[in-house]
Amino acid sequence: MLPPCQPQGLHHLWAKSPPPGSSAGQSLAEHTWLVLARLADLIHLRPHLPQTLGVPRLWHIFFWAAWLHDFGKAARGFQQVLRGKARRWNYRHEVLSLAFVDWASADLEADEQILLAAAVATHHKDWHELDDYRTPPDEDSDPLPAMLEELDPADIPLLYRWIETCAAAWRDALDLRPCGVEIPSLPELRQAQAGLQPKSIRRRLQAIQQTVLEWEEQAYRAGSREEMAPVFRPAIVLRGLMIQSDHLASAGSDSLPARIEAVPALLAELRRLSQGSFQLYAHQQAAAQTPGSALLIAPTGSGKTEAALLWAAHQQPPRLFYTLPFQASMNAMFDRLNALLPGRVGLLHGRSSLALMQRLMDQSYTPQEAARLARQLNDRAALGYYPLRVFSPYQMLKASFQLKGYETLLAEFSEAAFIFDEMHAYEPRRLGMIAATIQFLAQHYGARFFVMSATLPHMLRRQLRQRLNDPPVLRAEPQLCRRFQRHRLHLLEGGLLDEENLQRICRSVQAENLQALVVCNTVQRAQQVWERLRSSLPPGIPLFLLHSRFCMRDRLRHENAILQAAGLGSRRQPLVVVATQVVEVSLNLDLDVLYSDPAPLEALLQRFGRINRLGLRPPAALYVFTQDEKVFGYVYHPREQISRTLDLLKERTARARPNGLLLDESALPGWLDEVYQDSLLARWEQDFEASLQEFEENFLAALKPFHSDQALAGQFNRLFDSLEVLPEALYDEYIQAQEEYRYPDADRLLVPLGWWQVQRLRQMGVVMEGDERLPPVVRLPYDEILGLQLPGSGMTPSPPDADQAEDFD
Repeated sequence: MLPPCQPQGLHHLWAKSPPPGSSAGQSLAEHTWLVLARLADLIHLRPHLPQTLGVPRLWHIFFWAAWLHDFGKAARGFQQVLRGKARRWNYRHEVLSLAFVDWASADLEADEQILLAAAVATHHKDWHELDDYRTPPDEDSDPLPAMLEELDPADIPLLYRWIETCAAAWRDALDLRPCGVEIPSLPELRQAQAGLQPKSIRRRLQAIQQTVLEWEEQAYRAGSREEMAPVFRPAIVLRGLMIQSDHLASAGSDSLPARIEAVPALLAELRRLSQGSFQLYAHQQAAAQTPGSALLIAPTGSGKTEAALLWAAHQQPPRLFYTLPFQASMNAMFDRLNALLPGRVGLLHGRSSLALMQRLMDQSYTPQEAARLARQLNDRAALGYYPLRVFSPYQMLKASFQLKGYETLLAEFSEAAFIFDEMHAYEPRRLGMIAATIQFLAQHYGARFFVMSATLPHMLRRQLRQRLNDPPVLRAEPQLCRRFQRHRLHLLEGGLLDEENLQRICRSVQAENLQALVVCNTVQRAQQVWERLRSSLPPGIPLFLLHSRFCMRDRLRHENAILQAAGLGSRRQPLVVVATQVVEVSLNLDLDVLYSDPAPLEALLQRFGRINRLGLRPPAALYVFTQDEKVFGYVYHPREQISRTLDLLKERTARARPNGLLLDESALPGWLDEVYQDSLLARWEQDFEASLQEFEENFLAALKPFHSDQALAGQFNRLFDSLEVLPEALYDEYIQAQEEYRYPDADRLLVPLGWWQVQRLRQMGVVMEGDERLPPVVRLPYDEILGLQLPGSGMTPSPPDADQAEDFD
């Protein structure tokens, strides 16, 4: 949409440099219009936010902050930089823009003027980075007089007339009059010109500083997060929306897509995709009618995703976030949701650009076109363009760590809805941080949460209900659970690597034409099992290997091959998939038989869900080996989880031999409650509570506006345990891709490892440190079939295949 009114005589003032192949930059008026248009989109998404924040004229303040935010770019020196006639301008244009705030602030209260001025002054830099302008060391080093001298006196009346002649038309074209945006009482032109003085800028800077100090003093006296958050929230949200509007406009984004459909339209779309076969279960109907937060417990394959989407459609939130723990599951969910809501779903995780690039290349784009479009799509997801985004909880926790731009995240989370899938995948300390953030966003930012799982143990249900003000717990009906009797459970003596058990796998696949899933607790075991099965299976039976220690290029190739051979709706043929924990919540598989290492019950239940997924075949066999849990003591902590799980399974299956125990899926949550009792429950609650309290006190309570804390970036990275390394075998290919400017292709060659794993490898002398162009190089075997092979076993105190490590950015 073009502006309905063009300012006269301002085309020579640019806001952006010319794009490649052009001689003209983007004019100040054009850029401002685009910022205001994106601002209007954000306002219409959350029309009631001013009342929620207790700032009734928030949108009026926001509008005029956006209008004035780049007026300082009118300085001669800045214009020369945009035209390539100077290398840099030594001042901050947003500080110079403060000189014009008086033009729009005559009708505002003092606190409203502070918010407007602060939004202008901090739309690029944190507040403390502007200290030299507020308190210069001496008069000779005061930058303000020199900045003001760079304003051409002939431009001042033109900027003034722009507001005078176009403001009302622009506001009305963007439908912002009903939102409370008014046209200010402009001072007389002569008075407006006379007011452009260093003292007017310094007065604004000092007023902001005084207010920030008062806020901090008020927060200190409050002494609790509950009282601090409302003090800071209006400024945090205003700055976040200001930055988001500016960045969306600078990225050339068009009008933001509408929020997701209401329930009737979404139901129609679900039925269309299923060709009329979509059935609405009772728990899905309940979700579609539930206001506010809710928990859902339902079997795998019973339509939990559809239930969550119907819940979200009933909420009609400005933004919806679908959170999953692993990149593979995020990528798969992105594909699924994009088929339902094409062009309105974003993907955001540490490697989302590469995942999007692969999808574009699968659609016959050239690598160069795919890389360019993938970057654009990824940028749109990061900027909040899409109404629905698939991401990991670690992306959400970025705001709590006060990383740069955190205000934009919190503004995006205001009044948003979150779907949490597979909550079982996080250990108690990470769950504590996630739960603290959920409570914070629900209490202070109006967010709503839908937490769903087939396995939600009682202690986690209790904690979530406490944090979300006792939301309803929705459950699949017992008769539906009985229909989902898809599995027969057997326990087998020994371990996966025993020759007798490997031969059992081969015989069942060959004799019964089965599709078998073999799940190992470590990458090394999976690699060993794959190599031994390869020598035993006939050549005609496909054998796949999947774990997190592949580079992205090879992992995507493995995943696609597995989905084509064994995904939902694929042609049935005998095969074997050997995988680690990554398979628990990633690929949408529907295999015939499971052979698994022992693991905590919630992990086993997720592995079970990859077998006979839709229940369309007779109950399938699940085999869990009883190898001493001490073997896996460094994988799962405490290892008592495994011993209790095996004790419970032995008791349940004792009377069901030889046919195996027919699983009643409605009883499985009760099994979890039996496992988590006594010392194991006390240990879980102790870890959870300690993490939650520490996170609230050290992170959430420390949030304050106009200030990021980059010192926490390293702590964030270490906490989420991830580094990417380059296998030595791929070194030459990586360097060639870099030299040919094929940076996405180079990134696709990196392998994620846990932070502690890399530290141990450094101690062993097998890491060649990198620099800004080269990541750490590991001198270890790598090939596209087995992936990266680490020396020995038991290298790390953290789960060796903790795919969570890949999911932060």
